[in-house]
Amino acid sequence: MKLPNGGQVEFSIEPRPIPVLKPLQLQASFQATGVRKVEVDFSGSTMKMGYNRTQLERQSGSDRFAASASLPVCITGTMEWEATVLVDTGKAIFAIPFRFVTGH
Repeated sequence: MKLPNGGQVEFSIEPRPIPVLKPLQLQASFQATGVRKVEVDFSGSTMKMGYNRTQLERQSGSDRFAASASLPVCITGTMEWEATVLVDTGKAIFAIPFRFVTGH
């Protein structure tokens, strides 16, 4: 996805399909952005699920960031989520939403 400052971000969540209550691997890779900090904020699209934000760590001096996270279970079974990738360049913070579904 292209950022307003001309950079690009690729974001992934593994494994697929995305499970609840199990470890998830988050990864964000950037091109030409000057990223200082990356966080991913998970929120329910149709239901409040509580605060769930994870800071990704820079991988060995590169423009790749990674972390582990997990999602809570929803009593309705199926849940639509929004993972907002928050990118801090030191000059601006970009919020990039990605939507996905967990459950049956």
